[in-house]
Amino acid sequence: MELTPIKVRGKRRRGIEAAVATPKKRSKVVGKSKLHKSRRSRESKASYLEKIPLEILERILWYSENVNLPRSSPLIGRLLSGRSTLRETFIVAFQPTWDSWFGCIGDRNDSTRPTEGNPDFQSDLLEYPWTNISFILESWDFYVRRLAKAQHSGTNQPFHLQHVRIWGDPDNPANAMAKDDSIVVDSQKASRCFFHDYAAFRTIEEHIGYYLRTFYTQSTQSTFLQVHKDTRIPDSLFTSPYSDDKIQKLFWLVRGGARLSPDQTWELTLQSFRDAAPETLPHVGKVNLTMIRLLYTLGAYQNWPEYVSTDEADRIYSILRKFIGEPTAEIAAKYEYIFRMLSRG
Repeated sequence: MELTPIKVRGKRRRGIEAAVATPKKRSKVVGKSKLHKSRRSRESKASYLEKIPLEILERILWYSENVNLPRSSPLIGRLLSGRSTLRETFIVAFQPTWDSWFGCIGDRNDSTRPTEGNPDFQSDLLEYPWTNISFILESWDFYVRRLAKAQHSGTNQPFHLQHVRIWGDPDNPANAMAKDDSIVVDSQKASRCFFHDYAAFRTIEEHIGYYLRTFYTQSTQSTFLQVHKDTRIPDSLFTSPYSDDKIQKLFWLVRGGARLSPDQTWELTLQSFRDAAPETLPHVGKVNLTMIRLLYTLGAYQNWPEYVSTDEADRIYSILRKFIGEPTAEIAAKYEYIFRMLSRG
């Protein structure tokens, strides 16, 4: 049975005409005039600081040495996020150290050495992911080119600086000459010296046998002085996974005289060591010898409690026994290298 229709007072509707008129949807397209009006409205509401020209805003950042300035507002953050601004900020933070110790070598553990630069400013910048190794070396190249140009204009003498091979020679790990005219810093591409040292540091790891046993005690305390002695190494560089970029950034800091901070306890370096020398499948045998040697250079193992050092030496020795003999002699040699390193401390 059909329902009885209810009559409603009002206009008669024709056919399928809707009972309630549907309001038209507002167009999402904003006209140019409205867009400009909205932009002018935002600009009128901007703070005094946000209206300052970029050139002045940059100098406020550099003189204040406060990395929280870009976080004060999205607009200021966008203004100060340009590549050239970031690069110049990095140079400003490290230039006092670079100016005072350019080409110089010192002792990593010399706490009495004079220092220049603000370690907090340097540390804060190093925490940002955009300060990767390519950015750091790009900033270094800009700085050296600027320095070479200033020296040339003042003395009319070409820029000449020998690169001291404190990390050895990538072609011959046993050859670590102090001075050699064939290794001269190229002012146009000064970062090549970094890759020379990094290659030398890694080459020793490739020589299983003589070199591995000869250099297991090698941990030179001589270092370039490119960071303030109190500049903090980011904790993230000690955590796995260890990418090439992360390892190279850590090597740049170690190469530049960085040290472990007092608040970077042995628990942090112990976990880093275990990640670099795993004992569980499927990662067992995949040793990150570069990371282990960097920790050794930083003196991390000397800060471990005695029982921790003993336990880790036993753990490495038990892994070593599994890999003795062919065809895993290369892996066994690496674990032997680590065992000797731990025994030395």
